[in-house]
Amino acid sequence: MQSRTMAIAWASACRYRLGPMQPHLQPPADRHDHARDPWGWMLLVLFVFSCLATIGVAEVSIPIFDETHYIPAARAWIEGERLLNPEHPVLGKQIIALSMRLLGDNAFGWRAGSVLFSCLALWATMRMTWLASRSRFAALAAGLFAATNFLLLVQARIAMLDTYMLGFLMLGCWALIAATGGRQVRARTALAGLLFGLALAAKWNAAPVIAFAGLCIFLGNMRARLGYGRRPLGAMTIFEAFGWLALLPLAVYLASFETIDMLAQPPQRFTGPIDWQLYMFELQESVMKTHPYMSTWWQWVIDWRPIWYFYEEYEGAWRGMLFVGNPLQMWGGLIALLACGWLGFAKGRMDCLVVAGAWLAALGMWIAAPKPVQFYYHYLICAQFLAIALALTLDAVVWQRMFKRIARGWAITFMVANVLLFAWFVPILTTMPLASKISFADYAWFDNWR
Repeated sequence: MQSRTMAIAWASACRYRLGPMQPHLQPPADRHDHARDPWGWMLLVLFVFSCLATIGVAEVSIPIFDETHYIPAARAWIEGERLLNPEHPVLGKQIIALSMRLLGDNAFGWRAGSVLFSCLALWATMRMTWLASRSRFAALAAGLFAATNFLLLVQARIAMLDTYMLGFLMLGCWALIAATGGRQVRARTALAGLLFGLALAAKWNAAPVIAFAGLCIFLGNMRARLGYGRRPLGAMTIFEAFGWLALLPLAVYLASFETIDMLAQPPQRFTGPIDWQLYMFELQESVMKTHPYMSTWWQWVIDWRPIWYFYEEYEGAWRGMLFVGNPLQMWGGLIALLACGWLGFAKGRMDCLVVAGAWLAALGMWIAAPKPVQFYYHYLICAQFLAIALALTLDAVVWQRMFKRIARGWAITFMVANVLLFAWFVPILTTMPLASKISFADYAWFDNWR
């Protein structure tokens, strides 16, 4: 009897030690087991953000910043004559064109698609955080931070390709994390692959995160073979997962270029989707002309070189749109990323480790990219994972810790300060009328922000 008792105790201890190192994204079974899905609160966050993104989105009815490129490109798709802006994939421009066909060739028609896809990205951010952490606080905090990081709101109100790419990408991540939960694995994995392919077909920026997602599944399978937990996608083999998460996205991406042949005057250089990729790459590398708002990856990380998308007197009032990150999140998030790395390696929080890895993967593309002219909006994907990292860190280090009353007070103070700062910047993020010509100085805190 004594030996049996000791065996049970030893097995329990081993379970406790190995439990946190499960290779899938779900937390251990003894954490947040009875937490209720906060989908109602998520809808509230989404509703408030959608209102901010929609109200007054068409007040400035002239093209803003890169809309001067993408609106003509979308009109060309509507006319079906020729291809403009060939250095980028086609799907994002086609969705802008579809929005213009449905809602009119006007400011609202140009930007409505961006509003929709930014809302989809925000919803997916909250849902994937909930599935990965099973923490109500973390899921809602991730939504709050993503909605108030400044970058998502600005991109929601301008007709550029980045929001379409981000929407498809975050939806794909949500589908893949849902697949690791053990239900409808094949269907959800296939859906993730389809969405990843659509993200690539909107803009290349999604590629490193998609590759990182596949790497996570591969490493999860390798760990399972060594006896550490189960495989991330259950009984699905690594070869089938490769088909859904690598071959399917590639097929969807290449298929999107077949629409070029439908134009009345397709480019002479276009002989097929594969050959076209080399031509696009050449065009990307050939952009050598400097730009006053060009920047590099390390400047994005520290919120150093924002972009004035718009600032001029329009219809009797000075208005502006500043693409800058929320300083509390951009700087505080760097600490959160380090904390997520520690939580992942030291405490077995694979959700934290994956978020930090996704941020690094998205940034790594621009560290290594040969493209000579780069801009802060390339940091958009990183900013969403930074919001999740902040939420997971506050949840793990503060919300679930001892002395909860004191610790939670600090967490709430940080979140309130974040919202208040966001509220202060809203006018310069959304082209609202400003008091005077020099109102930009209220928001341009540093010389390099001007």
